[in-house]
Amino acid sequence: MSIGRLESAITRNGSILVLAWDDGWRAEVDLGPIVSGRPALASLGDPEVFNRIHLAEDGWSVEWPSCGIDFGAAQLRRWADEQSGEAMPATAFRGWMERNHLTLDGAAEALGLSRRTIAYYLSGEQPVPKTVMLATEGYDKRQAA
Repeated sequence: MSIGRLESAITRNGSILVLAWDDGWRAEVDLGPIVSGRPALASLGDPEVFNRIHLAEDGWSVEWPSCGIDFGAAQLRRWADEQSGEAMPATAFRGWMERNHLTLDGAAEALGLSRRTIAYYLSGEQPVPKTVMLATEGYDKRQAA
């Protein structure tokens, strides 16, 4: 899937971005949980600063020039997918492995994936797709039975 450029970005409620991409996709991303606990992003916790968002001239990112923070279109789409339940956050995937006492090899076997793919998911290098998220839920149900 190719991630398009952003066409618009507006703020709402002090931590939410309302975004539109050039492929017609629209989504909201709540940056509150992302900003929380990350000192480098602390300035975005101030609604006055947060509301000074700019769409980059090329459309590939949103930025806050006053504090030197920007997020790319692909990362924003990923967060939108994770927050809407269309993808699984890497931290949740790691939590699933830990709860089930699975190693890389064990998770790969349980999900029918390669060890390398599991490593990509754990590192956050690749998003954990909805199909894998659903498979982890199915695995949990089977283990509980």
